Amino acid sequence: MGKPKPRRPDRPAKRKFNGNQHAGPTKKMICEQDLRSVTESIDASYQNIIPHVPTSPSDLRDVKTSASSVKLKQQTPDVVLDKEDSLTGFRFIDLELLIEFVQKLLCPECKRPIGENQRLSTVVEHRTNQASKVVFTCQCQHKVDFLSSKKCGKVFEANRRFPLAIFSLGKNHCGAKRFLGNMNMPPPPHKKSWQNHKKQCLKATRTVASECSSQAVAEVKTSKGTDVIVSVDGTWQRRGFSSKNGVVTVLSVNGQNSKVLDTVTLANYCNVCAKEKNSLSEIDFQQWQAQHTAEGKCQKNHTGSAGSMEPEGAERIFRRSEEKHGLRYTHYLGDGDSKSYSRIKNADPPVYDGVEIAKLECCGHVQKRMGRQLTNKVTELKTTTFQHDGKQKKGIGGRGGLKKAGILTIQGHYGAAIRGNVGNVPQMRKAIWAIWEHRNRQHTNCGNWCPTKKHNGVDPNKNSLPSYIMDAIKPVFVTLTDDSLLQKCAHGGTQNTNESFHHLIWERCPKTTFCGRDRIELAVADATIVFNSGEIKRTDIFVELKMEPGFYTTMCFMELDGARIQRAEVQGTQKVKQQRQQRALDNAEQYADTEEYYLSGAHE
Repeated sequence: MGKPKPRRPDRPAKRKFNGNQHAGPTKKMICEQDLRSVTESIDASYQNIIPHVPTSPSDLRDVKTSASSVKLKQQTPDVVLDKEDSLTGFRFIDLELLIEFVQKLLCPECKRPIGENQRLSTVVEHRTNQASKVVFTCQCQHKVDFLSSKKCGKVFEANRRFPLAIFSLGKNHCGAKRFLGNMNMPPPPHKKSWQNHKKQCLKATRTVASECSSQAVAEVKTSKGTDVIVSVDGTWQRRGFSSKNGVVTVLSVNGQNSKVLDTVTLANYCNVCAKEKNSLSEIDFQQWQAQHTAEGKCQKNHTGSAGSMEPEGAERIFRRSEEKHGLRYTHYLGDGDSKSYSRIKNADPPVYDGVEIAKLECCGHVQKRMGRQLTNKVTELKTTTFQHDGKQKKGIGGRGGLKKAGILTIQGHYGAAIRGNVGNVPQMRKAIWAIWEHRNRQHTNCGNWCPTKKHNGVDPNKNSLPSYIMDAIKPVFVTLTDDSLLQKCAHGGTQNTNESFHHLIWERCPKTTFCGRDRIELAVADATIVFNSGEIKRTDIFVELKMEPGFYTTMCFMELDGARIQRAEVQGTQKVKQQRQQRALDNAEQYADTEEYYLSGAHE
């Protein structure tokens, strides 16, 4: 072999390995981190509650602070994460490995390993659902026991935490059994014990939710006084007005700081009553039902159809507002065909003596009216013949006419004109008519959305429509610029907050599985806590259940709040908004030539 090639003087003897510089830390690195630094970083991210958003600075120039950020900034955690030097919390432990480890330990009596002679030493488990007491008996008859969970009162903490966690995930007894089965763990408590756990969880969650609502009421009183605007909406567990359960929610209209003030859950069905009715005579059943209801065990609290739940629930909430919160809901923000407002307005006796409740329109619902009425106009005139440029044109839709993409664009500009001129009805009307004038080749009053304002060389009349189409749709603009309608939209508010809250409810109690009123009330209370104050407020539930929340519980809830704010900030960037709008227009182009097409809110 020849001599090795001499090393170049400008190259090091051994290359330094830098690893993948673009990858995050490994699990081993995270585990080896000082837990104190983790705690400090979490506290810092919570105090500066808006975390880093992975977008370029140009994307964030027009970002407005999200509603989630506004609400969660007000929540200051009272707990201090100072348990970095101690081992706390629960772990998944293989019991066989634990037994092998303990049997290697020396018995304090005979000074020999407990499991030295397997035939003479015994291991007995006394299991209570997810908690266990394992007793080791040495051959000298000395006993050593081990508890897998502390107690909160008379109940093992593990047995109380587990149902609470399952409920927060939107599952119930069957879901708990499936999870434990996959983990090769003992089954959950019997259904009767499970119901007892649910009652305790419901009681504690209600208490914390009431505190969150009281805090929201105090904020509204400080900023708005005692006569306030509220947004009212109903949601059902099943679609099609055939649901046996419904929820009515009332939220404050307080800028970006909208919060839940009150809720009511209604049910027209009780499973226990249905079973007893089939087994008892009519007279016996009536006697039994009277006692069942007097004891507060009946799930049914509404008589009537699912459609009547929203009016009934809204009236209950309005009538108790003064006694419960010291507020009067003098302005009702709801959808256009709301039966609830008619119920409250015509209530006998009146809800508030000498005070008339004014109706406000949801700007989102009114915006959809533009799309729906233009769609109806296209359908109405599809067989009508028009004269244009010496040619006959049939209908106002299709190629060269008013397509679905054009309708959605006009609808979006209409909504922007309302929200961009809050409190100024004349300017709002002028901005709406500018949309019609723009399509009619008149650009004097156009906004920044018009190409003539940007001077980018784009033909300003690119999206204009023939005069016969503009004359046909003009009555729609006349209707939707009526003074009485625009005055009801001058507040600029929507029911989007109600819909967001409803999403949280059914995330915790999915519509796919029927359940009783108690289970839905638990989901409503938990959703109220998270919506008003964030996940970190749920630590108070553990305190109510006489448990310490714990280091990891607090840390995870803080991280969830941070992720929630990050998502909201990203969704609020101008770039993401434009992407959503473009997707809507692209979807509309696929159905541009169809005669009939669906728009959400078609009942408007």
